[in-house]
Amino acid sequence: MIPKFYAVAPLMTNTLAPNAEHRARPTRWELVKNSTVLKIRRGSYRNSALEGAFLLDQEASVKYGPVTGEKAIAIVYCLWFDTRLKTRGIELEYQVDGSELIENFQGQVVTNISLDGV
Repeated sequence: MIPKFYAVAPLMTNTLAPNAEHRARPTRWELVKNSTVLKIRRGSYRNSALEGAFLLDQEASVKYGPVTGEKAIAIVYCLWFDTRLKTRGIELEYQVDGSELIENFQGQVVTNISLDGV
């Protein structure tokens, strides 16, 4: 199920969000309950370095198969400069070592990556 914060955001376009931005960081969080999250220590999306807990889209992430090797990709519900993709969450690349899949998580998840506060 697509979370409300993601569903109501405008669609990503080149005029609303940059294609890549190495200075982008998590800028907004939301409290979730009974959710499956991916907690990462080292990850990236569009050249931005990331860490934190991200709300996992388990159904879309299945297409990447089991996690093997040093790096993996997961589909997570997180906005990029307050915009979203049309049909799914973003592809977050992360280092497997130091990352953890947590079911029934209760806590804060990253919901936006941008330049706010940089």
